[in-house]
Amino acid sequence: MDPDEAGVSSGDAGTPGDRSGERIVVTGRVQGVGFRWTAARLARAFGITGTVRNRPDGAVEIHARGDAASRGRFRAALRSDTPGRVDAVRSSPLDPAEDRPGKETGKEALADDFRILP
Repeated sequence: MDPDEAGVSSGDAGTPGDRSGERIVVTGRVQGVGFRWTAARLARAFGITGTVRNRPDGAVEIHARGDAASRGRFRAALRSDTPGRVDAVRSSPLDPAEDRPGKETGKEALADDFRILP
């Protein structure tokens, strides 16, 4: 299924070989159901680096870095291959100041790292 047909915003298409970052916010019943662990497993499977964390408003926020095609497949999988109930998957480019591996944790992250944050 095309990610746009699944209600997944496509975000910035990027260029081949581009490993830019995007913020993905997932809403629905996505906390307390193992969503972050599943998102981390999917991210690693798609070669995505970054972080996933719960937000106070009940959503889950992901900072994802990888090539545009992998990020698109990752967003589609977040909609269909995760526990709980996903109402929406929205993405936007990370601000250049945020788009640095390790920025979310205050540590430089390894290129192949994907972290689960509280």
